[in-house]
Amino acid sequence: MRHANALSAREAGVNSDGERPLSETGLKEAREAAEELSGRGFRPSAIITSPLRRAMQTAQQAAAIFPGTDISPEPGLASAANPAELSRALVKDARGPILVVGHHPSIGLMAAPFLGKAFSFSTAGFLRLAIAGDGKVTVLDSRGCEEL
Repeated sequence: MRHANALSAREAGVNSDGERPLSETGLKEAREAAEELSGRGFRPSAIITSPLRRAMQTAQQAAAIFPGTDISPEPGLASAANPAELSRALVKDARGPILVVGHHPSIGLMAAPFLGKAFSFSTAGFLRLAIAGDGKVTVLDSRGCEEL
């Protein structure tokens, strides 16, 4: 999932990109996206998020829909250093379904190792994948994302 709509640093009165909070629209978007995932039967065992404020707030909105789900910050999600390597590591270490909250464009690049293509996500957009033990990947559903 890409983080929801955020204020600019100037609008929020903050000094850095990492401090930018979600807008009121973004708080609503994040909650609606999590509700949609829940309505489709998704129940994450963990929420792994960028530590940047807007992503953390998106993760917190999702956690309200999935009570008891722990939020774990992952510094690698704050940058686009190596999204393919990070996505493989997150899947390898997962102990069940996970919700990953990140940023554009890296969140869309994280699907490439599994699907052979990248995606563009709107705010609060998501792509839900099932990855079988044999490596077979199925796209279960999506919201607000398009193939690049």
